[in-house]
Formats: sequence, C-alpha cells, structure tokens
Amino acid sequence: MKTPLSCALLPSGALLIACSSHEERCEGLARRKGNWTPSAVVLFHYDDENPKREQRHKSLLKAFGACEPISLQFTEGDPAKSVSDNVAVLDQLLAENASRPLVLDMSVFTKRHLLMTLRWLDDRGCWERLHVIYSEPEDYVVSEHVPLSFGIAAIHQIPGFCATPDISRPLHLVVFLGYEGDRALAVYEYIQPMITTLMIACPPYRPEWEGRTENFNRDIIKLVGQDNVLRVDAVDPVASAGAMAQCFRDGTGRAPHGKIICPLGTKPQALGVYLFVRDCLEPPAIVYASPMRHNHEFYSKGIGTTWVLKQP
Repeated sequence: MKTPLSCALLPSGALLIACSSHEERCEGLARRKGNWTPSAVVLFHYDDENPKREQRHKSLLKAFGACEPISLQFTEGDPAKSVSDNVAVLDQLLAENASRPLVLDMSVFTKRHLLMTLRWLDDRGCWERLHVIYSEPEDYVVSEHVPLSFGIAAIHQIPGFCATPDISRPLHLVVFLGYEGDRALAVYEYIQPMITTLMIACPPYRPEWEGRTENFNRDIIKLVGQDNVLRVDAVDPVASAGAMAQCFRDGTGRAPHGKIICPLGTKPQALGVYLFVRDCLEPPAIVYASPMRHNHEFYSKGIGTTWVLKQP
C-alpha cells in the first residue's frame, strides 16, 4: 500500500509516535497535517551530534505543543538498551491510550529502531489499529563517489527477532541496497552465503535517481551477478514483502536454505521486511551492518511526498 497523505486519512484522537532528526523531512507530517491534532505525542530524540537535530526537535515540540509531547532519549549506538530504558513509559502510554488509534511516523527512524518498534507494537497487540506514515526526502545530497556512511562498526542481528541462521543448511542472503557503499559488501563477505539476492529500489523516489544504487554497490553487484538482482518499488512495502516471499519461496514447506535479510535500502522496504517476517512460515534472521559514522555533510534535504503506508 502507498497512498499520498491527506488529512482525511489521519485518524482522530490518535497517539502519535514520531522521531526528530537533523533531516528536514522529520517535519513532513507536522507541516502537512492541516487541522489534524493527535491526542498524545511521543517524540524520540536521537543522540547524534548534529545541531540541526536540536532545531528540528524544538520545531516538532512547538508544532504539537497542544498535546504536551513526551520526549524519549534514544541512543543509536545501543538501541536495545534504549528500548529497554523507554519500555515502561511506552507501555504506560499504550495503556492510557488503549482504545485510541496509533500513528507511527517512521520517516527518520533508524532501520533498527523502526523494526524494533514495529515488533514492540505488534507484541502489544497494536497492529490492527496502527497507521504508518512516511515522508521521503526531496533529494539526497550525494556525489558520485561519496556514500551516506563510512566503515563498518559491527554486523549483528537486530534485537527482538529470535530467528537465527540455520547452519545445517546453506545460507540464502537477501540484501536491500541503498547508498551505503561497502556496507552491503561487508555483510556479503562476513556471511559467505551460498545464494545472494540483491534488491534495488526501482522505481526509486525520483526518476532522475535511476542508477544511483547500482553505482554505490557496483562491487557487490559484480560479484553476485546481474541475474541475482531484483528491482522492487522504493515506497511500496507490500511489494517488498511479496518480492521476499517469491525469492525465498515461503509457504511451500521447510526451505532448502537458511534465510537471512539485511535491510540497507529504503525505510518503506524495511517496513516490507517486517510485513514478510511477521507472516512467513519460517522467519529469517535479520542482520544489520552498523557504520563507523554517518556522512552528515552529504545527506538529505527538503521534504518529498508524504505517504500513508499502512492503515488498519
């Protein structure tokens, strides 16, 4: 599902869960909500060192000031501890808003935080009343040779997802590719899969972005081969979930390969990963390659289209 945002699609009396960031698009929903006002707001506050983040956070607090937003600190380097530190407050808020719809603005969540939040909401029985909103960037400020992150700090499974690779079977790795450069290649070399499928956003957010992903990932594409590259809509999470079901042939019994997914592509594709994992017969492991640092000088600018990606 991908539907351009209109105020009519936003549920009244909702609990809004959002996140601030140095990226302007974290304000996409706040600027386009019209007369819509949630009943309560939770605003995650990341710890990355960027003064623009503080400006954006203050802007969001002001935009939703009538709701008296609750700010929760989140440490990107230790997401599991951050979730643990915040879970008591979050559970209390869910209890206080048990009959209300939920709106998750995932625009600037990190992919690990997003997947863990989706799991937490699902485990708390909130899936059937969850609306998911996403604002694209207007553009990424990247050059032909400078990726959005540098180096590899660690490769690990995302907390909250218990599936582990079955080493008794050869491994099938699916990697959603983005603008990260060598991070995807590092995952491939670390896991040493028997089969690798690369997912490229196509169509991308903008027609003029065609070929960017291939450029930043030319080394791993060359190793794996064009026959193992699939093109999946950058925005439609249902398309991503369907591509993984087709790729893994899920639902036909015990798979011949151990399944691993690495979501380095778009956030709507990460939502598609969750849609697939929550319903598949034999859940895959989900791994993530943490960078040494993000490239804050070459990141995103502006606010592109805001989408509704899930409704009850």
